[in-house]
Amino acid sequence: MPETPKEDTKIWTALSVRRWGEGYFAEKQIDSPRLTMELMLCNILRYSRIDLYLHYDKPLTASELSALKAMIARRVKREPLQYILGNTEFYGLEFKVDSSVLIPRPETELLVESVIEYIGTLAQSISILDIGTGSGCIALTIAKKCSDSRVVALDISESALEVATKNRDALSVENCELVKRDIFLPISVKMPFDIIVSNPPYVSSENMSELEPELALYEPHIALTDGADGLKFYRRFADIFQTILAPNGIFFVEIGYGQVSDILSLFSDNYDCSVKNDLAGIPRILIGKRR
Repeated sequence: MPETPKEDTKIWTALSVRRWGEGYFAEKQIDSPRLTMELMLCNILRYSRIDLYLHYDKPLTASELSALKAMIARRVKREPLQYILGNTEFYGLEFKVDSSVLIPRPETELLVESVIEYIGTLAQSISILDIGTGSGCIALTIAKKCSDSRVVALDISESALEVATKNRDALSVENCELVKRDIFLPISVKMPFDIIVSNPPYVSSENMSELEPELALYEPHIALTDGADGLKFYRRFADIFQTILAPNGIFFVEIGYGQVSDILSLFSDNYDCSVKNDLAGIPRILIGKRR
C-alpha cells in the first residue's frame, strides 16, 4: 500500500495527494478513484476543477490534510461521495444531499427531461404534483425551468423536506410548495393536477440484498424499497390518480428493471401508456395520459 499522507513527514501538494489517493482508492476498488480525489480536493480547497489543475503545486495545510483524510476514511467504508461532499449535480443544478434523502441519479434526469419537454408543448400554465420529493431534485428542477407552473411536492419524511427546503432556498425557487404527506392516506392538497411525477421506492424487499453497499448501507431504505414486491406505490397510484389527476392529465413515473409489464397492467385500462428507455436501453419511464 502506498505511504499514507502524514502532514508531519513531508510536504503534500494537491498533486501528490491526488496521486496517492488515486492509487489508494484503486487498491480499495473504489469507483472513479481519480475523479473522487479531485472532487474531495475541490471541496476542501474551495476550488473548481480548473482551479485545482492550475494550483496542483499548492501545499496542503495540516487542517486540510486532516479533513481530506477524514473524507477518504468515509469513502473507503463505501459511504457515497455525494454524502461526504454534501452536494451533487442534477440537471445542471447543484443540490444539497445527506443521508435522509436518496442521491439524485442520471436516470432520473430522463424523468425530469420528459416532463419539461411535455410542458413545452402546452400554451397555458399548469399544476404539477411530485410524490416522494426527497431532496426536491425533480420538483425544484421542473419549477425552476418552468417558472409559470405551480408545483406541489410531497414527502412523508420531515428530514427530507428540510433538505428540500434548503435546496429551494438555494435555487431561489418560489413556485414550489413542499408538503408533508403520507401518500397512503387521503391527500388534502388543492386538486386536481395537470401532471403527476414520481420516482417512488421500487426496489423489492427481496432485491435489497443485491444492492451495492453504497445504497444498502447508507441511502434511506424508505426511499429505496416499499418493503414488499416493489409495486406497492404503483398500485396506490393506480387507485388515486383517477381522483387527483385532471381529466386531460398525464403522469410520468420512474420504474425499475423488469417491472414494466406488471406496472403497465395496473394502468392500461384507464390510460394511454408509453414507455421511455434509459441510455442502457432499459425501460425507465412510464407515461400515462388519462383517457
